[in-house]
Amino acid sequence: MKRSLFLILYGCILLVLSGCPKSSTVSPGSGSETRMKSAETCLETAKKVENTDPSYANLLACKALYYAQVENRPLLKVKAQLQIASVFVTRTRYAEAMKIALQAREQAEKLNSKPELAVYYEIAGKIKTATGDYNQSLEDLFVALDYFDRLRDINGRGRAQNAIGTVYYWEKDYKKAMNYYIHALAISILTRDSVLMARSINNMGVIFMTRQDNKNALLNYKKALILNQKTGQLSRVGGNLMNLGIIYQRLRRNEESAQSYQKALSIFRRFDNYSNLALCYMNMGFSYEGEGKQDSCLISMQKAYNMAKQYGFKGVELETASKLQDLFRERKQIDSAFKYSIVKEKVKDSIEREKSATRLSIAEFQYHYEKKNSEQKLRQQRQDFFTVVVLLILLALVIIAFLIISRQRQKTKAIALEKKTLSDELEFKNKELTLNVMNLLKRNEFIIDTSRRLLDIKPDQQPEKVKEEVFKIAKSLQDETDKETWEEFDLRFKQVHSGYYDRLLAQFAELTPNELKMCGLLRLNLTTKEISELTGQRRETIEMARFRLRKHLGINDPQVNLVTFLAKI
Repeated sequence: MKRSLFLILYGCILLVLSGCPKSSTVSPGSGSETRMKSAETCLETAKKVENTDPSYANLLACKALYYAQVENRPLLKVKAQLQIASVFVTRTRYAEAMKIALQAREQAEKLNSKPELAVYYEIAGKIKTATGDYNQSLEDLFVALDYFDRLRDINGRGRAQNAIGTVYYWEKDYKKAMNYYIHALAISILTRDSVLMARSINNMGVIFMTRQDNKNALLNYKKALILNQKTGQLSRVGGNLMNLGIIYQRLRRNEESAQSYQKALSIFRRFDNYSNLALCYMNMGFSYEGEGKQDSCLISMQKAYNMAKQYGFKGVELETASKLQDLFRERKQIDSAFKYSIVKEKVKDSIEREKSATRLSIAEFQYHYEKKNSEQKLRQQRQDFFTVVVLLILLALVIIAFLIISRQRQKTKAIALEKKTLSDELEFKNKELTLNVMNLLKRNEFIIDTSRRLLDIKPDQQPEKVKEEVFKIAKSLQDETDKETWEEFDLRFKQVHSGYYDRLLAQFAELTPNELKMCGLLRLNLTTKEISELTGQRRETIEMARFRLRKHLGINDPQVNLVTFLAKI
């Protein structure tokens, strides 16, 4: 971990001092916008030179990471981390690649950045393919493929399908591998992605070569070589030439085989690509063996072995040590053969240990990541739970407060209504009391006046005059009774049917007080007999009053009921 951080920091310092890629030299102090453009240019260039010059690609990605941290750009930081992880995969530093890729994934999930998550799963799948964990590799690559599908990233889909094909190749399921390579090739043709096209065609050539179909393998390698030459993928050109050397040797085209190997070696030396150099020397050794050139085979194998041992390419070291053991045994050089047999066993154990250690490291990184992720999710769930509880409590309090306020308002309204009712009742009783008092006073005054008039009748007066006076007094009593009855009726009627008289007069302004009185009595649905008894008038008089009232109201149709007509007003 310290070594990795030191390399990243060292790379950042170098790049800050030296500038970005050869096409763009920018200093960190030239402004935020300039630094961001420089970082993006660094990432673009790093992708292009990742396979041809991984060390330089790593330095560019580290500079982009430095700028992203300085400018606090989380998304750019994730992209830079993923690019560094991709370079680590190219340099076979799988544990370091997984560690930084997991850091990028954590941030990408926080940002909900699906393109970066797709790239993470693509890188994780390649790492697990290289370490032999094919089941988990396929799982990650299919997740990446699903992301690319949803994002409609056609190039990403092509890369993922190509990587899936490689997993099936290592599992020796050549039919499935070929199907995925063909799908990737179709996408590359559709998008005119020459890099992906060359890679897919080359991988198809590997399957043909594995099946001993040398003719088709040769055609595919040549096509891939032309495409890589056009796009400047020199490292891949070297790989194509090395594969052509193997095929030419199988076809007994030794001169062409030797030329292809020499061209491949020249390219690998140019880029200090020691892993491919060692591999190329080893393949040249096998080619010499096929030609019966045992001395040349021994020299090439020793070169491949020494280079693999020096730079830690365990796979080539194991295979060359095994071949050197056989070569020295054939030469009866027992000590040398024994030496390489011991080396072979040690390397084999070392490879297994390294594979195991790498897998354990990756598993450990994933375990800690998943554990941290689970803890974060648990904390988030708890926080969400408490938030929901608090919201529910607040909602309950709001509802309770609303109910209390509503109840208080209803109570206030009820009290106000009760007060109004009591006020109305009190006002009515006051009016009633006042009216009764006034009636009582008038009645007392009338009684006193009537008594005085009776006392004024002299006994010696003539009977006719007495009779006339008594008749006047009786008529006064009757009129007073009628007046009191009407006043009482008028008060009660106005309380029950407020505004009725106003509506009547608004429509029929010429109605007399007696006609208004008759309308009120009819509005109460009283019969002619009841009105007669109440007013002391004869029924014929009441009928005549009703007849006149109909005329004043403009009711000419005998079918129209007077009571119903008055009830609608």
